[in-house]
Amino acid sequence: TMNIDTNPWLDWVHIGLQFQIEHHLYPRLPKHNLRKARDLVKVVCKKHGIHYHEPCFFQAVRDTMMTLSSAAAHARSSKKGKSGFYESALWDGLTLSG
Repeated sequence: TMNIDTNPWLDWVHIGLQFQIEHHLYPRLPKHNLRKARDLVKVVCKKHGIHYHEPCFFQAVRDTMMTLSSAAAHARSSKKGKSGFYESALWDGLTLSG
């Protein structure tokens, strides 16, 4: 999950969806308090050496598109197994067959 760094005056456009980290930490926190919670979470992350990923809007869109492209390429490379279903590393791990 990642946040997206936006200007405060655009908070009403993004309806709080740009604060995914804080939303997952505090799911019942009202959206008008998420920006304040973000400031507090960033301090805690810095104190404990935890990377706080918050790219700008365009970088976030680029990162998302690159991740989707990578997942699609991986899905295209999968092959049907003997059972007729597509095989994947995730399924092999879950069934302890890989």
